[in-house]
Amino acid sequence: MITCKNALIVAGLMMAALLGSSHAAPKTTVAELRDLKVIGHHFTTTISTNQRTIYVKEPGKARYVVLKISAYLQGGSGKLFTDDFVLRYVHSDGKEDRSRCSAITWAETEKLGEFDKFYAGEGSWVRFDPGRVYLGLAFYIEHDVEFVEICRIGVAESLTYRLGAYDRPYSVFVSTNRGAEMLKKIEDTIRNGGYAVQSTQVLNPDESGTTIHHRDDTETQAREISQRLMTQLGIVPTLKKMNLISEVDLVVWVGKSVGTH
Repeated sequence: MITCKNALIVAGLMMAALLGSSHAAPKTTVAELRDLKVIGHHFTTTISTNQRTIYVKEPGKARYVVLKISAYLQGGSGKLFTDDFVLRYVHSDGKEDRSRCSAITWAETEKLGEFDKFYAGEGSWVRFDPGRVYLGLAFYIEHDVEFVEICRIGVAESLTYRLGAYDRPYSVFVSTNRGAEMLKKIEDTIRNGGYAVQSTQVLNPDESGTTIHHRDDTETQAREISQRLMTQLGIVPTLKKMNLISEVDLVVWVGKSVGTH
C-alpha cells in the first residue's frame, strides 16, 4: 500500500528526476564548430569594451592578436565562451607556452576589421545561431612567436596559423564619409608607414574634419600618421585621446570638411 507520505516521497523523486532531466548539461557548443578557418588577424595594445579595458603593459614585448575566424556551427543556437579557446605555441628558444582567450565577439560578415563589440574576461560569452558564423578572438602573445595552434577545450583537433615572428604592426581603422577614392588615398598613405590598416565608408554623414583617436601608448604613432597625412595629402588632423569601444590601436575619422594647408 502506498501511503500519503510515501506518495509525496515518490512524487518528489519524480519531480526531481524531471528537473534533473530538464537541466541536463547541454552539448558543448564549441565542440559543434566545424570547418574552422582563420580569415585574418591584427595586433593591438588595447581592447575596450562596454564593461572594461584590457591592455598590455609592455607593447615592446607582447601584444594582443585579434583573430577573425569563420566556422560552421552545427545543431541549435548556443554560447561560445572565452574559456573555450586557448593558443598553444613554442617560443624562439624552444619553450612551449599557452595563452587563454582574453576577449570574444561576433561579426556579420567575413570582412576584415568588421566586428561587433568585444566581451573581455574569464567567463565572457557570445551567443551564436546555427550555420555559418564569424567570430573574433583575442589572445595575449609575445613577439617571438611565429606559429600558433588554436585549440578548443575538449576538442582533439587544432588549427595551426602563422602570425610571423617579430612582425607586429600597430593597427589602424579608417572611416570616411568622403567616398572610396579618398578612402583609398588615406589607406595607402597610412599603410606605407608600416601600419596594418582596415577601413570602411561607414561614418556619420555629419562628421566633419579629420580626427585621429589614439591610445595612451600610441600618441607617437598618431603624430607620425598625422604628419604623413599633412605632407602627402594636405589633410590637417586633430589628435584626440581615444574614448571609443574598439579593438585597434588607432581610429581615424575622415569627415566631409577636411582642413588643408
